[in-house]
Parts: sequence; structure tokens; C-alpha cells
Amino acid sequence: MNHKQSEFEEIIGSAYYHIDKEIGLESVKPSLRIEYKNLQKAHDSIHEFMLLASLLLPSQTKKKISWHRKSAFFVYHWEAFHHAHRSLIEALCAYYNVAFVLLRVTLELLIKGAFWECLSHKRFREESQILDKDNHGRKIKEWLEDIFKLAPHIKEEFERTSAGIYDKITPIIEDQNFRPDVKTIVRQLEHWGIFNPIPDSTTSIYKEIYGRLSADVHIKPDRTDIGKRILNTPEQIFDQEVFQKALSEYAHRLHEVMDLAIVIELNIMRDIIEVYDEAKTNLRERIETFKQLRLKYSLTRAKELIK
Repeated sequence: MNHKQSEFEEIIGSAYYHIDKEIGLESVKPSLRIEYKNLQKAHDSIHEFMLLASLLLPSQTKKKISWHRKSAFFVYHWEAFHHAHRSLIEALCAYYNVAFVLLRVTLELLIKGAFWECLSHKRFREESQILDKDNHGRKIKEWLEDIFKLAPHIKEEFERTSAGIYDKITPIIEDQNFRPDVKTIVRQLEHWGIFNPIPDSTTSIYKEIYGRLSADVHIKPDRTDIGKRILNTPEQIFDQEVFQKALSEYAHRLHEVMDLAIVIELNIMRDIIEVYDEAKTNLRERIETFKQLRLKYSLTRAKELIK
């Protein structure tokens, strides 16, 4: 190694050490100690969400089912998994506001993925009365209908590979005239049964979960990390240290979002679960895990689907 290479490696080593200190890894063990059980359930629920995707797609059937059929959802599914995981890491490192912001992004990914997945299928488009009452929703449906008129075969392509819808909406995806707000999307998903069996899901999901997480995204003073310390531990106002109250709230919210995530996943995969015994058997084997993880709504929905 020549002198320049040696000097460069020394610079990289110094930068790595500096970044390692800034990440906050020294907070991970204290965080786990004070909130281990709840964090474990929330963490394992993230992995359960990812695992289910593979278990619910039959491997041996007379008519092979490809993941492409649900690919519009799986595009967001993959992203939601990693955002949820990264959110947890930020919370463990005592960066609570960042963790909550990432958790709201996770929730939005789940909602948007479910929305586009449903909209790619005829049976949902034909039962989208909530969108019909919304200017932006109507414009999306009209855009798709114009595409179908020019190329009718695209309808069947969407049924086989739902992610194909993203190619068609690319020209309008950034146009605000084609962008229903989150509340409208949540209401439409509720109408489609994607949140079943969560009662009054528009209120519980949009107002309570999404609304609460939005306070972190919009940086309300008492939701910043320093704001939390001013209200609760003013003597540690500038210390980025483990804060049990914030960590406990975070563990609860993460678990709540992952329970919702699995409910959405089960309802998106409902038609496959109901038809294929292999998918139903695999889901039946997860019942005990749902109980252990205290996934209340996921457990209820799974039991309904395996009857």
C-alpha cells in the first residue's frame, strides 16, 4: 500500500469512527433493557409480515399462481418492511422523532400499495364509489378507462401482473389533480374490505394512527425529541439519551402498525387463501405465532380465512 492509499484509509477509518459515534449505538442495549418484551413483539411482527408473503403464495398447484398477480402490492410491501425495520433501529438509538416519521412512511406505503393493487383489478374498480365522489379519484379512473379503450388487452395484463399499473400512471403520478388524499384512499380501502375486521377503520386508522404519526412528520414542538425532554425531563434537555416514555409509545405504535400491515396483507391475498389449500394450511400454522405476538386483528382475520 503506497503513502496515498495509506492516508486515504486513515481518513476513511476516522470518518467511520466519527459516524459510528453519531449513530447512537450505545443507546441500543439500554433501550432493549427497559422495553424488551414490547420491542421484541413489534420487531418479530415486522418479520412475520415479510414471511407471510412467501407462505401465502402456493408453490405446488394445478394452476400455478405467480407473485406477479399481486406485484403492485409487493412493490410497496418490500419497501414497507425495510422502512419499519429502519424505524425500529432509529428508536433503539434514541432518535424518536425520526423513528415516528419513518413509521408514518411505512403506514403510507402499506396504504398506497394496497390502493394501487386493488385499482389494478376490475372487480375493485367497479366497486369504487368513494373514488367516484372524489375529483382526483374520478380522474384516475377516467385515465385508466381511456387507456383500456385504446388497448383493451391491458385489463387482462393488469390481472396477471398488477404492477403494470405503475407504467400507465407514471405520467400522472406527480400531478396533484390525480392525487386523492390519504383520507379518501383509506375510506375506499375500507369500502373494499381491506381493513376487515378492524372496526370503524377510517377513524382508527386515519384519525388515530395516521393522525398521531403526522404530528411527528409536521414537527409539532412537543413531538420533537427536544420537545419531549422539555416536557418530561428538562434536566436532560440537550441529551440524546434513552427516554423510556417515548420508547414505550414507539413500541406500541410500531406493533399497532404491523398488526394493521398483516391485516392488509391477508385481505390483499384473500382470494388466493380461500382457493388454495396450501396457502390456507400455511396460514393456519401461523395462528399460534399471531397469538404469541398479540396481533389482535391479524389473528381474528386469519381465523376467519381458514374456516
